[in-house]
Amino acid sequence: MVANDRHKKTRGMVMRLVNTCSVIAVLILLNNVPQAKAQELPLEINAGTITYYPPFSFKDPATGKITGFAYDLFEHMAKKVGVTVNWREFHFNDLVSFAPLKTKRVDIYAMGGMTDTPERRESGVSFIDFVYEPYMFFTISKNAKEFEDLQNLCGKPVGWTVTSAFTEVLINKWSEENCVKSGKSPIVLVGAADSPQEKLMLNQGRIAAAVAGVAPLAYGNRMHGEAFVTLGKPLNKNMYGMAFSNENPKLGEVFKSALDELIADGTYVKLLKEWGLPIQESSIGERSSINAGWSLPNK
Repeated sequence: MVANDRHKKTRGMVMRLVNTCSVIAVLILLNNVPQAKAQELPLEINAGTITYYPPFSFKDPATGKITGFAYDLFEHMAKKVGVTVNWREFHFNDLVSFAPLKTKRVDIYAMGGMTDTPERRESGVSFIDFVYEPYMFFTISKNAKEFEDLQNLCGKPVGWTVTSAFTEVLINKWSEENCVKSGKSPIVLVGAADSPQEKLMLNQGRIAAAVAGVAPLAYGNRMHGEAFVTLGKPLNKNMYGMAFSNENPKLGEVFKSALDELIADGTYVKLLKEWGLPIQESSIGERSSINAGWSLPNK
């Protein structure tokens, strides 16, 4: 009997040990999922970006290093996948031609400002859609009261960045619907070379308002005080995407899956908050998408 009991106890201990080892093996397997994913891709990914569009992708003035919401998000995605990222800097005009993807200088674009549209997808690329960017009229804080009624913009000079042609279309359409059809003078369009010049023109009183994405405005206010105020409702809502070649669909699928994991575990919303992006307007919701963007307004 004693020997029998000992045998049973020993057998029980062995079974418990086997079960424990099985659990450990499963946990190890789960922890290695990102590494398994990485086997479907190169262990290093070349990512194209611009470095002058805060808070999405820009250089930290203090360190000279690339930073921003899109940068942080993609680094987290790469960690989920189990790859490292080599960042490549470009001007937006180079990227929008998609030549860096077609010539395989980069594997993916990971930046803000690249809107997913059907027209761009005709270039043989697809987009992992990762954030919304609403565009709105804005002005300096001291002028906000004057333009609580947006029709007060009719006949006034309003700035737009000449590298963003669709903002000209947005302003003209709004002016036609809200000024001209009401018998008022149309908005007077004033071109600016870039966003900093646009803001300078506002501060100098050369323009009454301008149009921009809400994220850069929110970031600017965060850095320099509440200098700017948005006016009215969004004129348009863009879907920014991370572009990849249609010749490499697996890369898109794997990184989309990584983004969905970051949404599920709360990292995505945490990064939105860290970079001052308004969650209600900017978040893509509970799951990401591929090629869900729409055409920009045109003439």
